[in-house]
Amino acid sequence: MSITNQKRRSNFFYTFVKSYPVMLIFIGLVILFSILYHKRFLSPVNLTATLRQFVTLMLFSVGPTFVMLLGSMDQSFVGIWMLGSALLWVLTPILGPISLLVFPVFGLVSGFCIGGIHVKLRIPSFILTLSVLIIYWGLTVIIAQGNPRNVPGYKFLTADFIPFVPTPLLYSIAIILLAVFIVKRTKLGTYFYAIGSNEEGARLAGIDVDKYKIVAFTLSGFFSGIGSIVLFQHLGGTVPVSFSMNNVVRPLIAIILGGTPLSGGRGGPQRTILGALTFSVIYRGLYLSSLDAEIIDLIVGLILIVSIVISSKGGELRGVEVA
Repeated sequence: MSITNQKRRSNFFYTFVKSYPVMLIFIGLVILFSILYHKRFLSPVNLTATLRQFVTLMLFSVGPTFVMLLGSMDQSFVGIWMLGSALLWVLTPILGPISLLVFPVFGLVSGFCIGGIHVKLRIPSFILTLSVLIIYWGLTVIIAQGNPRNVPGYKFLTADFIPFVPTPLLYSIAIILLAVFIVKRTKLGTYFYAIGSNEEGARLAGIDVDKYKIVAFTLSGFFSGIGSIVLFQHLGGTVPVSFSMNNVVRPLIAIILGGTPLSGGRGGPQRTILGALTFSVIYRGLYLSSLDAEIIDLIVGLILIVSIVISSKGGELRGVEVA
C-alpha cells in the first residue's frame, strides 16, 4: 500500500511539474536569491515590494491572457488604465465614487470595439492594440493637460481589511478566480482553446470564430477595466501621463512565462498567476543585485525573448500576429 501511495505521489508531482514547469523556476530562484541575499531577500521590506509587484502584474495581465489564448495579442490594457484614470478625474467632482464604474465600462466598450475592428477589418491585433494604446495615452495627456492629476477620495480601495494582507492582493485573487472560472468552467474557455489550437478546425467544427474573438477582446477590456480600479489607487491615485514600456512588457512576460504562448491554444489565467509570481521574484532579485536600471531592463528584454522561445517548444507558432 505504501509503495502504491508513493507511486501516486510521484505521478502527481510529475504531472504537476509537467503542467506547470514555471514552478520549478520559481522554487529555484527563491532558493538562489535567498542564498545570495540571505539578509535582504526574505526581509519584510523586500517581501512587501515583491507582493506589490506581483499584484500590479496580475491586475495588468489577467485580461490580455484571454486574447493570447486565441493566438492574438492585446496591448491596450495600459491605455485603459491611463485614460480611465483621466476620465475618473473628470467625472469624480460630478458623480462622486460611482465614477469608478468608468473603468469597467470603458474597458468593456474598448475591448468590444477593438475586437470588432480586428475581426471585420482583419487588422493584426499587435498593430491594432499598440495603436489604440498610443491613442489612449495621447488622450490622457490632453485631458490631464500634461500633468499628473491627483484624484482624492479613493484611499478606501487600498485600506487594510485583514492584518498583514494587502487589500489589493485580495482583489487580484478574486479577479483571477473569476477569470479561471470562465476559462475552465464555461464553453467560452473551450472555444478559446479550440480557436487558439486550430482556428480553421474550429470553423469546420461549427464554432463562430469571429464572434468568440470579439468576446475574448471584450473580456480582456472588461477585466483590464476591473483591474484598473485597484491599480489606480495601488499605483498612486493619480492620472498617469508618463508612458513606460515596462508596464506593457512585464505583464506580457508574466503571461508567456506562465505558459500561455503567443501561438495560443494552451495556458490561461491559472498559469499567468504563476508567471507573475515568478517574474516578481526575478525582478526583485535583480534589484537587490544593485545592477543599473538599464542593465535590469536589458535582462528583462532577454527574459521575454527566452520565454517566447521556450513557450514555442510546446507547439508550433501558429497564426502569431506580430506584424
